[in-house]
Amino acid sequence: MGKILNSFATRTIFIGLGIHAVLLPLLFFGLLNIIEQSHEERFINDVRKYSRFIADVIETGDILNDRARAAHLLDSALLGSNGIVAELIAGDFQLRSELSSNEREILYKEDYSFGQHGDQIYFLSTPLNIPGQQAVLKMGFDELPTIESIESARQRLINVLFLYLIVSIFAFVLLSTILTRPLRLLQKASRNIADGHHGNQLHVDSQLTEIRALTTDLEAMRSRLVGTNAALAQKIAERDEADRQRKSLEDKLRQSQKLETVGVLAGGIAHEFNNILLSIFLYTEQAIHDLPADNPAHKHLVRVLKSSKRAKDLVQQILTFSRQTGASEYKPIDITPVIKEVFELLRALIPSTVELHMETTSRECIVLADRNQIHQLVMNLCSNAYQALDNESGSITVSLDSVTVDEQLSRNHPNLHAGRYVRLSIQDTGHGIERGRLDRIFEPFYTTRTVGKGTGLGLSVVHGIVMSHNGDITIESEPGKGTTFHIYLPKDKQVS
Repeated sequence: MGKILNSFATRTIFIGLGIHAVLLPLLFFGLLNIIEQSHEERFINDVRKYSRFIADVIETGDILNDRARAAHLLDSALLGSNGIVAELIAGDFQLRSELSSNEREILYKEDYSFGQHGDQIYFLSTPLNIPGQQAVLKMGFDELPTIESIESARQRLINVLFLYLIVSIFAFVLLSTILTRPLRLLQKASRNIADGHHGNQLHVDSQLTEIRALTTDLEAMRSRLVGTNAALAQKIAERDEADRQRKSLEDKLRQSQKLETVGVLAGGIAHEFNNILLSIFLYTEQAIHDLPADNPAHKHLVRVLKSSKRAKDLVQQILTFSRQTGASEYKPIDITPVIKEVFELLRALIPSTVELHMETTSRECIVLADRNQIHQLVMNLCSNAYQALDNESGSITVSLDSVTVDEQLSRNHPNLHAGRYVRLSIQDTGHGIERGRLDRIFEPFYTTRTVGKGTGLGLSVVHGIVMSHNGDITIESEPGKGTTFHIYLPKDKQVS
C-alpha cells in the first residue's frame, strides 16, 4: 500500500486533486458571484427602464385628470412585467392598480439593491415631471423569478464543475500514465541491467527532455558496462586459455620427460638383453651346425633360435622407441611413394569390408628421414587403426598435405617450431580412446586391447620414430566416433 501511495502516478493524481480542491471553490464562488451580479443588475436595469417608460407615458398624457385611464395604465404596467404592485400618487390624487397583490399587506420600502429587505419584492419610486404638481410612481416587482434563475444557474454551474472534476481526474490518470510509462520502462531496463541482462540497446520514446536525457545517460552507462564486461570476459577467457595451455604444456612436458626416462631405462635394458641374446644366437647356431639334422635336439635348437629372433625384433622395437638404434640413414625423400606403397599393401591385407581412402597433395612432400622407419611408422599406425575397428566394417583414411606451423600451434606443441611441415593424418572410424587413456598410449607395453592381442609397443615405436625425426604427433579421439593421428615432420630446408 505504501508503494502505491508513494508512486509517481498516485502523487500526480493527489497533487492534481489538491490543486482542484483549492481552485474549484474559488472558481465556483467567483463564477457564482458574477452570475448573481449579472442577473441582479439586469433585473434592476430592466425594472428601472420599465418604470421610467411608464412614467414617460404618464408625463406625456393628461392621465391624472382621467382616473379610469390612469387605472387602466397601472393595470397594463403590471400585466407587462413581473409587477406586484403599482401606485400613482400626486397630491390628493392616489390610485392603486386593482391587479396589485392583495394576499398580504405590502409594506412599501424603497430598495436600492437586489434583495435588500428580504421580502422578495423590489420597490422603486419614480418621480413624475408634471408642471404644478408633485407626483410619483411607485411600483413593486417580484424578485422570485430572478432568484430562481440564479438558483438554476448555480445548479448548472455545480454540474459543470463536477463534470469538469471527473474529466480532470481521468485526464490526470491518463497524464500520469503517459508520464510514468517511460519511467517504468527505464526502471525495467535498470533492473535488467542489475540482473546482468544488458545486451539489448536501451530506447525509450518520449518527448520530455528530462526523460530523454535520463535515457541517454542510462544507455551510456549500459554501453560502458557492456564494454567493461566484454573486456573482463575476454581477460578471463584469455587467463583461462593461458591456464589451460600452461596445464596442457606441463602435462606434455611431464609425459615427454616420462617417456624419455622410460626410453633411457628401456634402452639400457635392451642393450644388456641384446648382449645376452648375442651369446644365445652364436652358441645356438653353432650347436645347430654341429648336430646332424636327424638328432632329436636339432629341432629344439631351431625353436630356440626362432624365439631368439623374436626377442631380437622386440629389442629392436624397444631401441627404436628409446631412439638408440644407432646411426640411421637420414636423407631427403619424398614420403608420398612410401605412403602409397603401404596403402597398396594394406589393400591386400585388410578385408574388403573396410573402406580405404587415400588423400595426397600434388606437391612433393620431401623430408629428411629414414625411409624404412617412415614405412614402419605408417604400417604401425594403419595396423593400429584396423585393430581399432575390431574386425568390423568401417573406414580408414590416410591423408598427406603440407602445412605451416604458426606461433599459436607452436605454443600448444613445444616439439614443433614455426615453419613448414609435412602432415600425415591417419583416421579410423573405430571405437575411439577414452580421454583418461590418451596420456598413456605412447608408453611401452601399454595397450587398450585384451591380453594376447598386442605387445603395446606399436605406438611407442611410432613415437620414437617421430621424435627421432624432430617431429611431433597429436591425437584427436572421441569414444564411439574414431581416432585421428596427426604426424608432423619438418620439411627439408633445402627444398623450396
